[in-house]
Amino acid sequence: MKRRQRTTKKITIVIVCIMLLIIYSYNPLATHTNLKEKSQLPIASSTYTETLDSLKIITLKGGLGVSAVIKNTGTIHIYDVGWSIEFGDAVKIGNYSSGTISEIWAGYESKIRSGFVFGIGSGSVTVAVGDFSIVQNYIMIGPFVFLKKGPGNQIKNHDMIIYYTDDVPRTLDPADAYDAHSIDIISQIYDTLVTFRGNDTKMFYPCLATDWKVSNDSLTWIFNLRHNVKFSNGDDFTAEDVEYSFDRVLIMGAPESGVDWILAQCMDTNSTTVINDFTVQITLTHPYGGFLALIAHTVAAIVDKDYVETHGGIVPGAENVWMKKHPIGTGPYMLDNLTDSMDVFLTKNLRYWGGWDGNHINKVVFETSFNLERRISLLKNGDADITFIPYDNLNEVINEEGIIVQAFKCYEVTLLAINTKASNNIYLADGRVRNALSYAFDYDSAIGTAYNGYLSRLPGAIPIGMPYDETQNSGSPYYDYDLGRATQILNDAGYIRDHDVGGTLYRFNGTTIQLFYNVGSFEGETMATMFHAALNDIGILSSVIAETWPQLLHRMYTTDDWDMMFIGWGPDYNDPDDYIAPLIGSADIGMDTYNTGYGNGTVDEKILEAKYSADAVVRSAAYEDAYDIYIQEPSFIFIGQQMFIRPMRDWIMNYSYNPAPGLNWNFYDCYKGGLPFNRNTRNFLLLTLFQQ
Repeated sequence: MKRRQRTTKKITIVIVCIMLLIIYSYNPLATHTNLKEKSQLPIASSTYTETLDSLKIITLKGGLGVSAVIKNTGTIHIYDVGWSIEFGDAVKIGNYSSGTISEIWAGYESKIRSGFVFGIGSGSVTVAVGDFSIVQNYIMIGPFVFLKKGPGNQIKNHDMIIYYTDDVPRTLDPADAYDAHSIDIISQIYDTLVTFRGNDTKMFYPCLATDWKVSNDSLTWIFNLRHNVKFSNGDDFTAEDVEYSFDRVLIMGAPESGVDWILAQCMDTNSTTVINDFTVQITLTHPYGGFLALIAHTVAAIVDKDYVETHGGIVPGAENVWMKKHPIGTGPYMLDNLTDSMDVFLTKNLRYWGGWDGNHINKVVFETSFNLERRISLLKNGDADITFIPYDNLNEVINEEGIIVQAFKCYEVTLLAINTKASNNIYLADGRVRNALSYAFDYDSAIGTAYNGYLSRLPGAIPIGMPYDETQNSGSPYYDYDLGRATQILNDAGYIRDHDVGGTLYRFNGTTIQLFYNVGSFEGETMATMFHAALNDIGILSSVIAETWPQLLHRMYTTDDWDMMFIGWGPDYNDPDDYIAPLIGSADIGMDTYNTGYGNGTVDEKILEAKYSADAVVRSAAYEDAYDIYIQEPSFIFIGQQMFIRPMRDWIMNYSYNPAPGLNWNFYDCYKGGLPFNRNTRNFLLLTLFQQ
């Protein structure tokens, strides 16, 4: 009997859902037009201030849709009030709705209503006049809406995100951009064939290519291209633009930055072939497992062939001066203005193939200020939405009302390189000693003291978040701080404390290990001092030496007169070959970028096996095998993975951090709204609701 009742209930639910969908299909109140462009009110600035105070959302109700009443509590008329009702973090049936109220007389009200919506989750109502907007959040259970307490969040520049940094872009030409700031801007203007979405770094998604396939030998790739795509100037996108873009990078040779190497390592000007208007074939000079990661980088962004040819074309070995400041792409934004100081103003590309339905930010501004206090002040008063603030100054904005400070793991890593060449220090050439030293480093203290907590543990050469990171001890650190274990390993290896120095017994016949760090690096100095003390505790003499960055590089690359050196590594593209090969691969295969002298034939073999295969299973097994060997006698102490932190206003919605180069910012997915409805916020509101 109970089974029959449950079946009847399921049938009833299905019938109700079908009926609701039918109602929605014929709902005349559903509106799906885009929020009107920023309007200029025909009133004086003093009156405008009154407008900001008088516009209110006074009621918010549910019931097969969301409705709200907007009231003008002031003494003047308000014109061109844009509104939107958004169902963001919700499991629902229904859609985004928006529109414009032409005017609201002083003291009068106007009602807005969404199309049909039914579900569980959260959303927001936004009303906007000019650059000013008010957002009211709500939570929804079925057809009922529960209003968040308070009058709503006032937001500045509701259709614009303003990002302040302490850097200037070098170029807006993707063929010669290697610095992070240039790449951040270029990625808003241009598209690549494939990309990553949200915070997903492990899967490639279609962009200008809709799908692709690779030959069994991982050498030949076929890409089917998206139809009906236009550049922001109206030119059609075709396969010729893809061929031209890749060949252009290789012919130009990135004279200012050298970034062309990313493609040149497995492509030449004979690689790309146009099959038809919407199909390209790319035949690599040799197979490369990380190829898709290469073409997701902005160096592989697609330019408009006709446009470039009209403005200087391609000159081998020379930059295109026009393209540095006049970008044209197929991305969601286009250049509106570029100031003499290289502040960049972007506006939405109305021809963008992704469309502008739903919630998106219309304008993006990249501004530069070298004055830290000014950047902090702009963020606090809302004139900056996002800004760069160094780790040491984050306390000035942490817990500040209206500001979010969230840390994300980026791909910048901190390492302690070990010179394994026996010609310099015979003890460091012994893998057992390097194993012991890895236990002698106090990782947690380094994170807390040197990096103020803005560093996380790193298991090996591949940063957490990058593809195949799970092949390194399942993503967990192999070593922990354990002086007892370090002592035991050294004793078992025969390196006992038998050399007297001033009444204290030391190992290695009193040989001193040199610990180098970069002058001016607080982190390097702090870690070197800590490690010096730990080494002394286990009977190893060491010295701490500070040198300028050019001196350090000269010492590392042209001499063997160094033992250990605090160093870092950052990403070129989102593939582990960009870390494993240069850090762990030996000079015998053209690697060993930091000249540690480390080499293991089996590790090299596994690195090359993963490099030359596009098969995920093959690559995963090869990286795991390589890790299991090199971690036992590492040429680096893998200290930690740095944090990406850009304090931002809490009215920025739907931001997802992706550590892949060029994808830290996807402003097209963002919009401005009320307090972010993350899991904790939603749980708090639900708790408040049921307590009432």
